[in-house]
Amino acid sequence: MGGLSIPVKSLISLLLLGCLLWAAVSAGCMETSPTPATPTPTPAPASTYTIYPPVGPKPAFSSSITSLQKRMRSDGSCYWTVAGSVTNEGDGTARNAAIRFMLIDDEASMIRATETVFVPRFPAGETKAFTVDALPGECDRQYHAEIEATCDIP
Repeated sequence: MGGLSIPVKSLISLLLLGCLLWAAVSAGCMETSPTPATPTPTPAPASTYTIYPPVGPKPAFSSSITSLQKRMRSDGSCYWTVAGSVTNEGDGTARNAAIRFMLIDDEASMIRATETVFVPRFPAGETKAFTVDALPGECDRQYHAEIEATCDIP
């Protein structure tokens, strides 16, 4: 029998039909789109309200580290004890003050450990002393300590 068998003819027919369908579908994608109009910039609307800081007395903090001591545990690990003082030099009482002690690696300039002490009420002109124990660190590293004090708006 001469010619191609029926399954081969069907396969070729399906292949040709698929190519024709692909050409018809992609023909619409070949056109170039018209150039869009350049949008005109619109000015940003002015804010409808302004937030003002509270008027009146405000707290302001100053702090200093009075002691930084390296301690050894019985298992051979190390920790640091930090003592410092914080003064409210502002003219207003601070509410919900957060006093954060930070042990900072001198070589990497990264915070190694922190401890936070909360003070519900910190009157103006008052100085408070704090001692924080067990800030963990590595025995062979050098550290320094810093204090950061924040509070709620009075």
